[in-house]
Amino acid sequence: MKLLIIRHGDPDYEHDCLTDLGREQAVKLAARLAGTKIDGVYSSPMGRARETAGFYCDLTGREAVVLPWLHEFDVKITDTELNEPVVTWDMLPSHWTKSPLLYDRVGYSSAPELAGSDMHSRALSVGEGLDALLTSYGLIREGNVYRKEGECGETLALFCHFGVGCVMIAHLLGISPMVALNGLSADPTAVATLCTDDRFPTLVNFRLHGYNDRSHL
Repeated sequence: MKLLIIRHGDPDYEHDCLTDLGREQAVKLAARLAGTKIDGVYSSPMGRARETAGFYCDLTGREAVVLPWLHEFDVKITDTELNEPVVTWDMLPSHWTKSPLLYDRVGYSSAPELAGSDMHSRALSVGEGLDALLTSYGLIREGNVYRKEGECGETLALFCHFGVGCVMIAHLLGISPMVALNGLSADPTAVATLCTDDRFPTLVNFRLHGYNDRSHL
């Protein structure tokens, strides 16, 4: 199975839509994706992601299924060095990197830095939503791997946002979402490609084959 995790085009955050530049980017992205066999198209409910997906859908006659859990991962954490709430990927590196717990894929949820935030519950929701989607295609999560029922050779496109994309990648690779959120960077219309390692017939894991790919621009 192949997952294409796609960030929306250049955003107008105030109006939750694309800028003129973002629309140009989305048109080029759509043309690129039109040459790929995509079996399922999914979108965040937010305007900028739906608009990005819309260019591909208009070009190909497809329809994107809106999944609420693909909403931007707009969790805020109180950075005690800044003494103000910041989104998860804007914590000062001089602060968050000092916490061994934040590097732990399980223990991060108990880190004092996250006290009072809903980061863990939101990350769980994303993971559960993603696993439910994969299950519908015959890829069943068992612990830290996935069991294939059938060929599971589909390609799925998920039009969403930087933050939720990081959380999905962390879930698939088994790393702390804090590491992904603060260690990755995706530009508008960037494509991340993850594929199951199909050298193994039944139990498989995902591998990251490409990240921040904007070769269509």
